[in-house]
Amino acid sequence: MTATPVVPILIVDDNPAKRMALRSILEPLAYSIVEAGSGRDALRCVMAHEFAVILMDVAMPGMDGFETVAAIRQRRQSQVTPIIFITAHAKDEIVKYDLYAEDAVDFIFAPVPPGELQAKVSVFANLFIKAEELAVSARERVKASADQLRLLTDAAPVGIFQTDAQNRYVYTNPRWSEITGIPAGEAEGRQWDMIVASDQRAGVDPQLAPDSADRAELSHRFKLDRPGLHPVIVVATSRSVPDNKGGTAGWVGTLADVTAEAGAEAAMAEARDAATEASRLKSDFLANMSHEIRTPMNGVIGMTDLLLETPLDARQRDYAMTVRNSGEALLTIIDHILDFSKVEAGHLEIEDVEFDLRGNVETVVDLLVRSAHAKGVEMVLAIEDVPTIVCGDPGRVRQVLLNLIGNAIKFTQAGEIVVRVASTVSGGDVVVRFEVSDTGDGMGAETLKTVFQPFVQADNSTSRKYGGTGLGLAICSQLAELMGGDCGASSQLGKGSKFWFTISVRADPSQTALSPDPDLANV
Repeated sequence: MTATPVVPILIVDDNPAKRMALRSILEPLAYSIVEAGSGRDALRCVMAHEFAVILMDVAMPGMDGFETVAAIRQRRQSQVTPIIFITAHAKDEIVKYDLYAEDAVDFIFAPVPPGELQAKVSVFANLFIKAEELAVSARERVKASADQLRLLTDAAPVGIFQTDAQNRYVYTNPRWSEITGIPAGEAEGRQWDMIVASDQRAGVDPQLAPDSADRAELSHRFKLDRPGLHPVIVVATSRSVPDNKGGTAGWVGTLADVTAEAGAEAAMAEARDAATEASRLKSDFLANMSHEIRTPMNGVIGMTDLLLETPLDARQRDYAMTVRNSGEALLTIIDHILDFSKVEAGHLEIEDVEFDLRGNVETVVDLLVRSAHAKGVEMVLAIEDVPTIVCGDPGRVRQVLLNLIGNAIKFTQAGEIVVRVASTVSGGDVVVRFEVSDTGDGMGAETLKTVFQPFVQADNSTSRKYGGTGLGLAICSQLAELMGGDCGASSQLGKGSKFWFTISVRADPSQTALSPDPDLANV
């Protein structure tokens, strides 16, 4: 429980007997009474203490009561101190002095009525007690807040500091000392940049110049010199503290050790650079190897074609055809590997030229229909209303179609292959959808999940039976994405598969194809 504050009362009178009389009247109230025998003595008392109320005699030698009150009011802390004038003058004489205009709160005529004096003094004493209790409560709350703030700053995982207007430290928390290696007592009064490595101060100091005070927040990343310890990389973030004149009273901020993060960033940058260089070297290697392998393989295929034009018996022709087919298969593998590496490195460019969409599809089907018929497989082409002339990459469209139709022929032993082309308008562009359905081997659900991943085939027996690299569908998927579309598939084991892809092209909506030619409805 908080103790009742002491109530100090000042009695000012040059007559000791009058002072004693006033003291006697107030003693039952248990106040702390201070006496002054003159105006000058009263001023000395007011300079040393705060009073709940002052009882002031009017007529005193030297400084009278009015002069004394005027001097007391010059002190800021005493401008509202209650003052009661005590005078023996008749009431009519007192009026001319206008005591209230002289900052008197009240006045009492002598002889002093004890009850009146006690009542008036008690009112001001109670106000003083209440004000003191409020002040004590406020100080306790401020102290509790300060203690709580100190606990928080002491436990903070980052360094916390405060500087004055000249950037000199006035406070640092324990974590700041841990990071810098400087005890808190040694930092106070020293300049903020004492912790900045000497070779980096030139970049930090200008930000702390007077003309930077209008910036509400500053952030610095620098190497920190630590006495007897390894340097660390830190980030100091500070915010200005405004003063009551519109300027800056100082700064408060945090200090974070980012050495580990900086090391990780450097390692990541180094790894990224190394990966970029490795990708470049791989692309260069594959391009060079592709050229070096293509040149002799084209020679082998060309000479084999010439050989096939000469008179050969059945066995010799079979051997020559095997050489030619193997050479073409190898060239296809080389093309797949090169395309995949370009896509992976982001070096594959998609053209944007006008071309005949319908004619492009028909050309691909014409190239492959004989291979299908050779296996006894029918091929059906169904082209719905699609734009005739579109803008896109005809070569890449052919490449994807060749791969999907070629796979359908490879894995279909009987039945039919259906190629469908349709289009829809989406946001001003035309989305063209290509579908290739077959009645071939089909795939299970687990295989279907990974069929568009690179170097993935249905199983080892597929690779042994049909060959290939497992890159074709991965390249198709990536090419479709580069052309603004997508790629997908559905399949049932033993019942066939459907592969599709979409592309986004620009086209004249008025130019649409007619119904498929009868000759191509079932090719």
